[in-house]
Parts: sequence; C-alpha cells; structure tokens
Amino acid sequence: MIRRGVTEDLAAVVGIHVDAWKQVYREIMPEEVLEKRNYDEQRQEWERKLEKGEEDLYVYEISGNIAGFASCRVIDEEYAEIDTLYFDEKYRGKGYGTQMLEYVFQILGPKRKLSLWCVKENPNRKFYEAKGGTPGREKEVLIGGKRVAGIQYTFER
Repeated sequence: MIRRGVTEDLAAVVGIHVDAWKQVYREIMPEEVLEKRNYDEQRQEWERKLEKGEEDLYVYEISGNIAGFASCRVIDEEYAEIDTLYFDEKYRGKGYGTQMLEYVFQILGPKRKLSLWCVKENPNRKFYEAKGGTPGREKEVLIGGKRVAGIQYTFER
C-alpha cells in the first residue's frame, strides 16, 4: 500500500535512505563522503522538510513495514520534481519502485512534466530510462564535499 508519509515513518525512511544511498554510491563516492551520511543528520533534514512542507513524502508499506519511499514537489503548473526514490534492498527488483513511480506520476498530475536528478554514475539510471525517462541537462553538484556529475531525467505523461 502506498500512502502519504508521516513523522512516525521517519525512522524507517531515514534507515532506508542512508543505507540505500551508501549501497548505491559505495563505488562512486569516497569513503569519507559515505561516512558523512548518517541517521541523525538525515532525520533532522527530513523533519525540517516535512515541517516546512518543502516536499511531499510517500511510503510503500508492505505487511506493516516501510519497504521504500519517494518524495516530490510541484514546481509550477508545468513542472514537478521527484527528489528521492529509494527502497530497502530486500524489496528492490520486484516492481515496487515502478508502482511508486506510477503513483507519483498520478499524484503530480498527468499534465506536468516530471523530472529528477541523479548522479551520472548512478547504476540505477537504467531504471529511469526503462520507465520512459529521457536524459537531458547535466550539471556538476557538490555532495559531501565532492564534485560529481549530475544528470536530469524528464518524464512526459
């Protein structure tokens, strides 16, 4: 079941976020950058985002457990952006990410162009491309003190 995330979900969301991030980026980021991603700081960041309404959080719940989550925001009448899409390792490759992406597409409206940014070396880029994402703009981003190439994917529905 996909539902709107609430503060009580943050322990699970933060755990998935930090663990998945470290798994995905362990071959891309130096160890010191990976170590800077910690549960306390991520929890504070998520609490701030939810409190300020900066992003909408959605969780995928299976048998009472949070399997994954996505966060997104409307930019304007024409555009919306997915900021995060992460799943616990044991739930990856089973179609849940696809279901979450489709859910977010529905929430954000069929008339908006949807985009997301990811690190260019992210091995999950194949997933975005398989779901109709078109690679576009590139820019350098600073993550944990390291400059990396980022790439934007756009989805038109």
